[in-house]
Amino acid sequence: MPTVHRLTAAVALASAAALGLSGCVTKPSRAFPGLSAGQSLDKSVTALRGASSFTVSGKTLTKGVATQVNLSISKTGECKGTMSLSTGYLKVVRTQDHVFVQSDEAFARTQTEGLPREEADQVFKDATTRWMRREASDPALKGLVGLCDRDGMLKSFYGLMGTQEGGTTEVDGQKAVTITAAGHVFRVAAEGEPYLLKVTQGGPEGIDLAYTGINQPVQVDVPNEKDVYEVD
Repeated sequence: MPTVHRLTAAVALASAAALGLSGCVTKPSRAFPGLSAGQSLDKSVTALRGASSFTVSGKTLTKGVATQVNLSISKTGECKGTMSLSTGYLKVVRTQDHVFVQSDEAFARTQTEGLPREEADQVFKDATTRWMRREASDPALKGLVGLCDRDGMLKSFYGLMGTQEGGTTEVDGQKAVTITAAGHVFRVAAEGEPYLLKVTQGGPEGIDLAYTGINQPVQVDVPNEKDVYEVD
C-alpha cells in the first residue's frame, strides 16, 4: 500500500541527521582528570548507553527541514513517543517484536493524496483512529526503529575528530562540561554519573537533542487489538 512507503520514507529522513560520525581523541580533559576530552566524551556516551532508560527530545534537520522528536527508550528495546514532521505528527509505540504507528489528521491527509476516494477515506480513518502494526524487524520501518535504537543512536558519537573541552554550563539546572568535536557541541554531566545530556550541531543537517529522564521507568502500553490494523 502506498501509505506504508510514504510513511516510512518520511520517518527514515527524520533519523538520518543524527547518525554517521567518526574520528579520534585529543588532549587531557580538565574536568575528568586523567582522561582526554575524547575519552571523557566516550565515557559519557557509555554511561548513557548503560542507563536503564532515557528520553531523547529536540530537533533534527534533513536538508533544512525540521523534525521534532520526543521518545522515551528503555534498555530492553521498548520505546514510545511522538515525531512531529512538517506534514503533521506521528505517535509511536515499539515493543521488542512490533512497531505501532498512529498519525494525526494533517499527516494522514498527505498520505491519501492521489488515492481513489473510497480507499483514501478508509486509509484516513485507519491512520487517525487506529494503530498500524508492523514487525519490528521490517526493513521498511528501519528509519523509525532506528530512532528507538539507543545503541545505534549513540554509537556514532564515539571517537570523534578534533575533540576539545570547553567551559562549564548548566543543562536543566545540572552542571555540565562542554566538549566540542566534529562540528558538534556536547554537554556532559559534571557531577555524579557523567551522562551525556545534550548534543547540538548547526547547518542544514543539524541536530539539537537533549537526553533527560535518565533511569526513569518507561511504561509502554501496547494498543488494544481492536484498535490495531495490519497493512498488506
